[in-house]
Amino acid sequence: MEKIVVGYNPAANMLPMFYFLDRSDFKLEFVSGVPAVHNVLMAEGKLDMAPISAFSFGQHWDKYSLLADLSVSAKGPFGSLLLFSKFELPELDGRRVALTNTSASTVNMLKIILECFYHIKPVFKTMPPTLDKMLAEADAALLIADEALAGLARNNNDLFVYDVSQEWEKHTGLSMTFAVWAVSNSTLERFPSGVDYVHKQLLESKQKGLAHVDKIIDHCITNLGHDPKFWSVYFSQLRYGLEPDLLKGLNTYFRYCVDLGLLPAQPQLNICP
Repeated sequence: MEKIVVGYNPAANMLPMFYFLDRSDFKLEFVSGVPAVHNVLMAEGKLDMAPISAFSFGQHWDKYSLLADLSVSAKGPFGSLLLFSKFELPELDGRRVALTNTSASTVNMLKIILECFYHIKPVFKTMPPTLDKMLAEADAALLIADEALAGLARNNNDLFVYDVSQEWEKHTGLSMTFAVWAVSNSTLERFPSGVDYVHKQLLESKQKGLAHVDKIIDHCITNLGHDPKFWSVYFSQLRYGLEPDLLKGLNTYFRYCVDLGLLPAQPQLNICP
């Protein structure tokens, strides 16, 4: 039987979708990686489906479809998409800003926020996500996911910390979808029943994860630190569906990307049920 190759991301913000997923399922083959890795593997045709950066979907929308009711989204503070800065945001004009090399959506959202909303143009440099090394070479550092949470724990109030999702909501009033579940259109055409099978497994896993967040919180405390209150607030700020208001925020994000020349044209959101 043909196996479907699925991207697996163990980061905390993905756990409500993955924690209860049966990774021993003989019908599936899992490939672990951060969003940037999955972005590349999907583009190279080495994954059938994966949680990828929304920006990467925007780059390849004509080759992918979205799985309905699955995303990583937020309106307001996200808690793990953070800019650590030696200066306040308006003072970063012309200064060096280090960007994590592990994602694409947040990197480009930060560019939108700084250039379109604050009307400043820093000098950007992409680096591996190590806060101290980034700040040794730059005046601010953008981190996502578990590296951002580690940076937050390390910060001794010597840095300004800006939540990128909160900045987006402040200036647009909209939510933002940072990661989507993409499936290759070629896989969808070749093996629709397999795609449907995986989709159902993911939705069931998400449902269990959201119903048993306490187990996920215990896992995060053991592996990432912080206390139960921190994680309870953290997960309460995240959304994992793909409702109309999230699609509106995503389309607006893509429009800004087109305006800044980050994308050549407005992507179409093709959703498979």
